[in-house]
Amino acid sequence: MDVIFNKIYIFDILTKEAFVTCFEKGLNIVTSSNIDGTDRGKSVLLRSLYHTLGADAHFDKKWKNEDKVYILEFSVNDNIYFIYRHKKLFKVFNDVFKILFQTSTIIELSYFLSNIWDFEIFLPNRRTEKLEIAPPAYTYVMNFIDQDYYDGTYFSSFKRLGQYQNFKPDVIYAQFGIYDKNYFEHVESKQNLLERINDSEDAYRETSRMKEKVSKLLGNIVVPENLKELERELSIRTKEYDYILNSINKFRYELTNLRNEKYELEIALNQIERFKNKKEKEIKYILNTDICPECHSVLKDTTDLRSKRYNSIEDSLYIKDSIYEDIEKISKSILQIEGSYKEFLDKLESYKKNIGIAKTEIKNYSSYMGLNELYNSLNLELFNEFNLQGELKEKLENIEEDLKEVSKIKSDINKKYYDMIDREVLKFGLNELEEAQYKAINRVFCASGSNKPISTVIWYFILNDIKKIFNNKCLNLPMVLDSPKNAEMDYDKAQSLIEYILDNSSNYTQLIFSSIGFERRNFEFESEINIIELKNDKYQLLDSETFSKYKYVLENALSAQLIK
Repeated sequence: MDVIFNKIYIFDILTKEAFVTCFEKGLNIVTSSNIDGTDRGKSVLLRSLYHTLGADAHFDKKWKNEDKVYILEFSVNDNIYFIYRHKKLFKVFNDVFKILFQTSTIIELSYFLSNIWDFEIFLPNRRTEKLEIAPPAYTYVMNFIDQDYYDGTYFSSFKRLGQYQNFKPDVIYAQFGIYDKNYFEHVESKQNLLERINDSEDAYRETSRMKEKVSKLLGNIVVPENLKELERELSIRTKEYDYILNSINKFRYELTNLRNEKYELEIALNQIERFKNKKEKEIKYILNTDICPECHSVLKDTTDLRSKRYNSIEDSLYIKDSIYEDIEKISKSILQIEGSYKEFLDKLESYKKNIGIAKTEIKNYSSYMGLNELYNSLNLELFNEFNLQGELKEKLENIEEDLKEVSKIKSDINKKYYDMIDREVLKFGLNELEEAQYKAINRVFCASGSNKPISTVIWYFILNDIKKIFNNKCLNLPMVLDSPKNAEMDYDKAQSLIEYILDNSSNYTQLIFSSIGFERRNFEFESEINIIELKNDKYQLLDSETFSKYKYVLENALSAQLIK
């Protein structure tokens, strides 16, 4: 599904001024004079694009966004739409400007747009943790970089993205096609199954408590009425006994592992202490003799030798502190599991007695048949809850198997991601970046200084490349880069970055970027370029003549109302 920006209208309804420009499929470059071309409105223009589609761009206060009306003409495959935005009000029109949709609710806009381009992103609500459709901005984060937010592997080019916690990997994997509708349905089904299992377990515990009270009223002499009741009684107690026995084995296994881990850490702690003592002895020896303990030569100045050993001692102290923390955590875990282990051992003994008692006492019939009926009905309820939990857990296992397949694909994606980032790091000489920083998509990196925009553009481009590799049905949005060479860059780096963008522009159905003083003759590029040069005065992107010319478009949009 390809989305193309065709035309943008920006109106100021107070000053009666406007700006209108067209974009083409392929490469579009917004530029201005290299001599005095700053503050002409390049950033305002590019920020307006996804802002019109529902994201909240970082406009300057002097722009007075509340006075502006935006209308964007865009295509989705062969269908043309117009979208209108003024503050929080949105309207969508078809190609003949017939109104299709109107809302002031961003979530309603998400649903509508997702139907247009058959793509949506679901994220867990921060408070309830239940999945919900995300605002449109989360769909666009991989396709827009604001000139003030070339921050490496962070999505910060839109405002109000903090409503979801740690959303970055979820959004990326959704774009890659593995967090698709089917995945979200699986996650939702898993949540529902877990809730139903919890509800059933709660019901089982409550029924069990009631059964215990009835049992006490009967003096713990309960007689099943028939063979079926006897089988239920034994089945329930046997299943509960098996559960306790399995839990004890699990606790025993965890305790063994934790104690082994603690022992290994204590050995490591001892080794570090011996290493520290050794270095301290070496320092004393150097101070007393001025002799190098490694080559045994007499030195005039032992400062460097002693400094290295002091650093080693300091490093060992940090490591010791870390190990102490780990030992403390493991010790607490051991105490906690030992408590659970003892508790379940006591339960095990109790159930052994209960099963033995049940086998002898069920032979006696009680005169309390009314209570027996209640007891038997509770038994039946327990039996049904057990069966229900078994069915639900079986369904849960099947879903978890499918989710494991998603994990395998994520592993392949991260391997591809590492290889592609590593290649570009070597190409641009970003030596300050360490491999560990880009081993996986959820990790963060950002080069410093003039390399900062380079590392940011590389990351965004590679994400979009991987999206096309792993998702052949992906949503292809216009890539919009606001002044990528805005940082303090020397001429060679600036040229290299622009060349990198030009070379990769063919990977996008539409790429729009701004660059002050762009001249085509400085680059070898064979494809067509739509160059939009802003020649207006500083801070005067909009003008009254354009407003008069396109006033009819604004009036048509304002007058159109969707009656629900």
